[in-house]
Amino acid sequence: MELARDISLIFHFLGLAMILGPFFIQMRAHTNYAFGWVLLGATLQLLTGIALTGIAEMRLADDDMSLNYPKIFVKLGLSLVIFVVALIARRRQRKMSPTGNQRALLPLLHTAGALALANVVMAVVWPGLVS
Repeated sequence: MELARDISLIFHFLGLAMILGPFFIQMRAHTNYAFGWVLLGATLQLLTGIALTGIAEMRLADDDMSLNYPKIFVKLGLSLVIFVVALIARRRQRKMSPTGNQRALLPLLHTAGALALANVVMAVVWPGLVS
């Protein structure tokens, strides 16, 4: 069980890097935003977050203990919004002509990156997963 948690956590962090990397590198770019990577990272974050929650639920030893569901639901909501924003941005980017104004997609990149940062802050600052 510990191995499954560790592997899921590694992929969860890789998904985060796939969102935040393009965000920081391209936040002032004018074209060629890496929304494919952001979408892949958002998908990975969403799936591994659900897997980590399930693994944490299985690891509870005491029946009196429970997961911090408000934290999980808020983080899940943010992850879903990041996924939807990345999906919309990727679809719009594919529909654009090569000479189109991709600068209009920059707010979507900023939204996905800012929400990913908020999700990280929430994971660190909000008290533990188990209460």
